[in-house]
Amino acid sequence: MPRFASLDVGSNTVRLLIAEPHPDLTIRTLRRERILTRLGGAFTTAQRLDEASMERTIEALQSFGGLLRREKVEKVFAAGTGVLREARNGLAFLERVQERTGLRLRLLTGEEEALLMLRGVLSSLRDPDSPHLVTDVGGWSTEVLWVEKGETIRTASLGLGAVALSEKFISHDPPVASELEALNEYIRFPLRELCRRWEKEGGRVENLHPRLVGTAGTATTLAAIDLTLSAYDPQKINGHLISLLGLEEISHRLQSLPLGERRKIAGLEKGREDLIVAGSAILLNLLKIFERSALEVIDSGLLEGILMEGMDRMRNSECGMENEKKRGAWSRE
Repeated sequence: MPRFASLDVGSNTVRLLIAEPHPDLTIRTLRRERILTRLGGAFTTAQRLDEASMERTIEALQSFGGLLRREKVEKVFAAGTGVLREARNGLAFLERVQERTGLRLRLLTGEEEALLMLRGVLSSLRDPDSPHLVTDVGGWSTEVLWVEKGETIRTASLGLGAVALSEKFISHDPPVASELEALNEYIRFPLRELCRRWEKEGGRVENLHPRLVGTAGTATTLAAIDLTLSAYDPQKINGHLISLLGLEEISHRLQSLPLGERRKIAGLEKGREDLIVAGSAILLNLLKIFERSALEVIDSGLLEGILMEGMDRMRNSECGMENEKKRGAWSRE
């Protein structure tokens, strides 16, 4: 059975998925890895990626490259997201990645990222046909989608990311009240504007499923905290519900603790302790502004979407080549 892989180079994390395809076009996960590199960290006012951040990310990709060879992966579908879209030296970084690792990263637009994320989410969602609000909180942006019967009705990519907001608003340990107030006000403004705009376009919030669906590192970390997991378990994470009240309690607890104490919380991924306050604030404000009662966490997302789309393109290419061969054989007869 051939093995394929997807790579997501995000603003905070480099993630890898290795899987085998099933005949029914689904995938069987063989291995999932992640390294926090904080590519979007110390993003300068000149909008350039920091040299140390780039080097950490390349080293992570080199490490994954060795793993891919050992696992005998046939094809890798790799993508760059988040801060790479804004960085003036983003394309130069992609060239450096290819020179140093041999990996060619496809730079996704915000819309492409959202649609691929949705494809991965729908593969695990219990009731994919219901109207849902789906979100992916990343390091540099937050994608929000309105989905009905598995189809995207509305989509938005907002400049709200856990890395960017942490560096912009939080300088004390633990954060002080004025920082948290400024952080939440900054988050609420674009979310309120988005809610109003969608309602003007005919999207009535009360018609949505009462749960907000969340994927990616912030949401899965909050689920792991809520479950007090000593070791991350995707099967326990997938479909886990956190009530609005429960998320408020987790968020307030995280805000009140200094970094050293936060690191001791079961379920909190090492390296995410300084980002989880801003990340949880984004999700909490989404719940409140769009009047959802709970967060449903889905472990599947962008990585699965990148992989499934890549395999689709491979199949289509192979079918096209086969058709060309048939046409060519026919023309020679």
